[in-house]
Amino acid sequence: MNNFTKNQKIFTIPNILSMIRILLIPLLFYLYLNESYALCACVLAVSYLSDLADGIIARHFNMISDLGKLLDPAADKLTQASMLICISLTHPMAWLLFALLAVKELTMALSGFFAVKRTGVVSGAKWYGKACTVVLNLMFAVMLFVNPSDGIFGVLFGICVAAMVASTVAYVLFFTLHYDEKKQDKEA
Repeated sequence: MNNFTKNQKIFTIPNILSMIRILLIPLLFYLYLNESYALCACVLAVSYLSDLADGIIARHFNMISDLGKLLDPAADKLTQASMLICISLTHPMAWLLFALLAVKELTMALSGFFAVKRTGVVSGAKWYGKACTVVLNLMFAVMLFVNPSDGIFGVLFGICVAAMVASTVAYVLFFTLHYDEKKQDKEA
């Protein structure tokens, strides 16, 4: 089996886990809107653990695919956006986090698109993106149980902002440097 065919497999365990995470999103909305915050947190935990499992399985069993490189972060971002929408219903300040997440993802998507267009390489997630995802996931889970008037919400908000800004800057720098390296390789 050649590398191209291997990278194009759709129904791998990691990709199925990412698809399941996407299918959990309506359940998150349902549970949040019915004020079942503990169950919502449990579903989030299942989503987060399946995210961890899909990465481990993909690397350990060599099931990394171009589709997985797109599907996994898409599931992460859709879950994060969904949780921010839910949290914003009871914590209006969270709409600012939603807007920041949208700007971050748009910036990263455009940077990644131009890098792929110029280099032909789909880059996987980097450690700083994974760290941001972990931080956001933990903060969102805690926000489920925090009163909007508590000072702790502002601290959680600040941590989310810092993680998103740091991740965005790191990815833009990566894509810029990655493009420059590929450009130098072509010129050599």
